[in-house]
Formats: sequence, C-alpha cells, structure tokens
Amino acid sequence: EAKIALGTRSAVFAPFDNLGLVIMDEEQEGTYKSEMSPRYHAKDVAAFRVGCHNGLLLLASATPSLTTYAAAKSGIYSLNVLKNRYGNAVLPEVITTEMKYGADPTKTKNLSDELTLSIKETLENKKQAILLLNRRGYNTFAACESCGKVMTCPNCSISLTYHSKNGRLMCHYCGYSEPFTNVCRECGEKSVVFSGTQRLEEELHDSFPEARVLRLDADTTTSRYSFENSLKKFTNGEYDIMLGTQMVAKGLDFPNVTLVGIISIDQQLYNDDYKSAERTFDLLTQVIGRAGRGDSKGRAVIQTSFPENEIIRLAERQDFEAFYNLEISMRKAMIYPPYCNLCVVSFTGSDEMLTKSASKVFLNM
Repeated sequence: EAKIALGTRSAVFAPFDNLGLVIMDEEQEGTYKSEMSPRYHAKDVAAFRVGCHNGLLLLASATPSLTTYAAAKSGIYSLNVLKNRYGNAVLPEVITTEMKYGADPTKTKNLSDELTLSIKETLENKKQAILLLNRRGYNTFAACESCGKVMTCPNCSISLTYHSKNGRLMCHYCGYSEPFTNVCRECGEKSVVFSGTQRLEEELHDSFPEARVLRLDADTTTSRYSFENSLKKFTNGEYDIMLGTQMVAKGLDFPNVTLVGIISIDQQLYNDDYKSAERTFDLLTQVIGRAGRGDSKGRAVIQTSFPENEIIRLAERQDFEAFYNLEISMRKAMIYPPYCNLCVVSFTGSDEMLTKSASKVFLNM
C-alpha cells in the first residue's frame, strides 16, 4: 500500500514488487555496510534490486566516496553536480589555526584564541555554534609525561578513556574499566593529557558561564529518543552551543548556526588507514557545511597541529575535485581501491599457537 519506504540501511530490503527508484543519501558512509549476519552492503543490495526491476539508483553526497566518483568520472555512472547552495546560503569563511596539543602538560586549554573570540561574537549576535571533538569522555587518554606510559586496555591494547561521571578509565571497544589513578605504574609520576567532550564542556562553562551548552555523544544519547529530543531543543533555541562527536557533523540543518569549530582533526588525519585522508576531507567538508545555512554568513574554525597539510587546505576551499585528483593518483600508485579489491580474513581460536599455524597455512595456499 505504501509508495515510499524511508529508513536506515535495512530499508533496502523493503518488499516492493515494482521498485523504480532507490536514493542513498550520504552514500560514502561506512555505516551502510553491515558487520552483523547477514553481512551485506546496502549499496550493493540496492544496485542488484534496481537492476532486477529496471529502476534507478541515485547515490547522493557532498563528498562521494572515491570509488563511486571514479565510476562516475569513467562513465560507469552518470554524474550530476549541484554547484550552488540552496536559496541564499553561501559557503562559510574558513579559518585554520595552529594548536600544539600536549606540548605543555600544564596547559589544558582546548580552545584557540581565534575560536574563543568567534564563539564570543556568535553569542553576542544571538546566534548558535556547533563544536566537533571526535572523542567522547573526559580525557583522550591517561599518559605519563615523564616516561610516556599510556594506560591501555589489557584486552584490546588500546588507550583507555577517562570518564568523570564515574571516575573510571574505560575501554570503548570491549567495555573494560578500572578506577582512575594519576600515578604512573612505570615511574610513579603524575600526568594527565586533557581532551574529550566532557573536559571541553567544562572549559566552555568556565569561559562562557552564561552560554547554554548541549553535549551530544554516545554517553549522553543512550536513552531512547534522547538524540532527537536534544536536536529539537537546539532547533528551538534552548541551547547556544552544541558540542559533540561525529553525530553533530552531518545531515543537520540549523539556520541559526553561524559558527562551526573543529577542535582537532589530527587523530583522524593520521589514522593508520588508507582511507584516512578521504575520511578527514569528508568530515571537514560536512561539518563546515553546518554553518551559514540560513540568511547569515557562517564561519568555520579548524584547529590542527598541521595547518599546512594539503588535505586541510583543500577542505578549507571545499574543493572536492582537487582532492579527488590528488588522492586518486595516490591510490593508483599504491594499488588501493578503486584499483583493486581488499579482503580481510581473520582467525580466532582458543589455542593461540594452533590458530597462528592455521593462519600461516592459509596464507601459503
């Protein structure tokens, strides 16, 4: 009876007998790939289904994946470009400011002078601001400035994150936690590197005591509808500043937001992944686009330790075509997708030596 199915990736299985069109918004998002059984990629399922029904698949994005864009440039897909923003909105002014995180352990400031001044001006003009810090918790990690020892999870070997609400160090992968201590296990010295959404929230309250701050991350949106209710309150003007992780970066439209601040992009930029540059450009482009969507011109402030990085400079200009040309040449030289397909095979078992031996046999087959 329904003519349109609207939903998340599982909506691609909607039982339509006469499917004419599938639209995938933000087609570059990795969340379209299901890691649970049955494992599938919604894009592949959508392509198969429209092929069976002689329909059309529309992949929409301000920052399409390199694989998709390469197919469009080569003529496998048709390419349709929107070159202007909707209505009277114009692209925001972008400012990049250099930050030296952790250079002085006595300094816990996360906001640069440029961003602090921009927030002040925004509040004085009765406008709203969005701040992106892609790390939840009170601190990014707990580490000793003396010997360099980082508190890590005994199960996952990744850094633990401190949460002030329960005073514990927690692993965001497996759920392991332990009481926080600022005494180094190796040398006995005390040291904490401050960062994270909870710590930044405190800094905002200290710097702008009159501002109403909304924090959105995986810790504050656990209850049902909490995310939607928070966005509704922000839309209604009940908050002046929205602080959050990637969930505040994409797909949101607030006409009264004239300022966007990216607290640090370096961890994303230098992640150990061949897609790190692509994901960084996508994230910067998407979050910058949250500013100035109404009649007032917007501003975006990017804080980084590497202001001359080419990816950041291209994101400043919102120049996807130049980024594509730069990144696709690197992919071709290194033989990465779209010039190949990658497959990951993992082995698990209760006997470490036997599992390791089996993986070696498989490797040599």
